[in-house]
Amino acid sequence: MPTRLFAALDDEWRRVTATTANAAPRRQWEADETLRRFVSLTELIDALRAGGRDPAAANRVLAALATRAADDDLACRTMLQALLPGLTNVAKRIGHGRIDEELEAEVLTEAVARIRTYPIGRRPNAIAANVTLDVFGTIIRRRRTSPTIIPDDPVGADGDLDPSVEVCDLVRDALDVGALGRRDATLLLSIAVGHDTIASRAAREGTTYGAMNERWRRARNRLRVAVAA
Repeated sequence: MPTRLFAALDDEWRRVTATTANAAPRRQWEADETLRRFVSLTELIDALRAGGRDPAAANRVLAALATRAADDDLACRTMLQALLPGLTNVAKRIGHGRIDEELEAEVLTEAVARIRTYPIGRRPNAIAANVTLDVFGTIIRRRRTSPTIIPDDPVGADGDLDPSVEVCDLVRDALDVGALGRRDATLLLSIAVGHDTIASRAAREGTTYGAMNERWRRARNRLRVAVAA
């Protein structure tokens, strides 16, 4: 499964942090209390990718980057690097496990556009999940309407939209109003849209099937309540 463009971004990032500055947060964003506390860009990315331990803190950092991303190239590139694992998963879902350079380019182009124009005032919460969900939904819809793309069409025989797109929309809306947390959203989507199962998720996170099933059930119920509201 080639991921040449994603790998190239990782290589480029290593060069950025080795030269421009590992100390860039303090120099580039001195006026921002949230960003300047990081000694290096590497530390900043590590904190964001470990955001599951403190989602609120990670979201504050992403909010600070998103606020600048429209005209700050380093803020945009830093945010893209932080979201790269999630965007790789988006490509895997869309390509059903097969990723080519065309799909990589499509995902990355859409991601940069979303980062540059992220509506921080209207959607200040769950920024990472919102961006990746937007990228997923936009590309799925584009491929649905494109006459040149026939495989993996998300429209069923009866003309209805693929449920995966509807699930993404519902989860994104619930995230926007704060009715669903990023952790719950990730769990629901990995099972409903991705190729995950409750059993594999439990094994990966070192918990029991029963505990993971209960977590999934509660997340599903929160989504149902949000949709009903």
